[in-house]
Amino acid sequence: MNENKKISLSKEKETLFITLRAKAIDSLLVNSILHDDTAYKILKEINYDFAKFEKDDDSGTVVRAKQFDEWIIKYIEANKNSTVVYIGCGLDSRITRINPPSTVYWYDLDFPEVIEVRKLFYSNKDKYQMIDSSATNFSWLEKISKDRPTLIIAEGVLEYLSSEEVKELFRRIIDHFNHGEIIFDVMNSLAISIGKKELEKKTGAVYKWAVNDTNEIDLINSKLKKIKELPLMNSIYIKKLSFKSRLIFDLLSLVPPARNAMRLMKYDF
Repeated sequence: MNENKKISLSKEKETLFITLRAKAIDSLLVNSILHDDTAYKILKEINYDFAKFEKDDDSGTVVRAKQFDEWIIKYIEANKNSTVVYIGCGLDSRITRINPPSTVYWYDLDFPEVIEVRKLFYSNKDKYQMIDSSATNFSWLEKISKDRPTLIIAEGVLEYLSSEEVKELFRRIIDHFNHGEIIFDVMNSLAISIGKKELEKKTGAVYKWAVNDTNEIDLINSKLKKIKELPLMNSIYIKKLSFKSRLIFDLLSLVPPARNAMRLMKYDF
């Protein structure tokens, strides 16, 4: 692609730059968690005002990504002939970080405007396909076989949907695929109230779905069975952050609402 390609996205689509920046910065650290050199290479080729995020500490984004990577690797190891569907992939290079075996089908899904940008850096291959669709335009499901064990990833996505949209998304996924797992993150009301104003100011994106009691998720569908609930602050990868970031997380973890600001969820269906 042409160097310093100017890219214009808005609202929740624009938030992909937040996660891209976090992973790119992490890749430059001596104690890098993700070692995502691809993120830095992509960032350097994009003409975008990343300066508006320079005061943000997005180390939690890196921890979340690493924790999800671990879960994904374990799922693939246990299901070598599986399908992975990454909802809201943005410009994430997870496909290269995981480097799944040739027996795995991998689909990266995002809005058409996002996939158009993503195709500047990635190409469809035999078992890697990009799908240009919103998560709630359910025609994307028909493009994916229902018969293989399927892992659905929704990282940093569901908080931008309404409660009803989340319920319908889960219902459609469960109805379509024969069996699999869903991994996703949820934010509580405290986290949303703290971050909502700045997020909307910088990107125009709006948080919608807050989860204070994760038992509510269990009631969305009788086929959903909780496997794991992990407060982000309890991830082992928090220990790999800088002293300053670890100290902040340690102090926040002393307050239950703050400790549960973001939780990483894993469900079987």
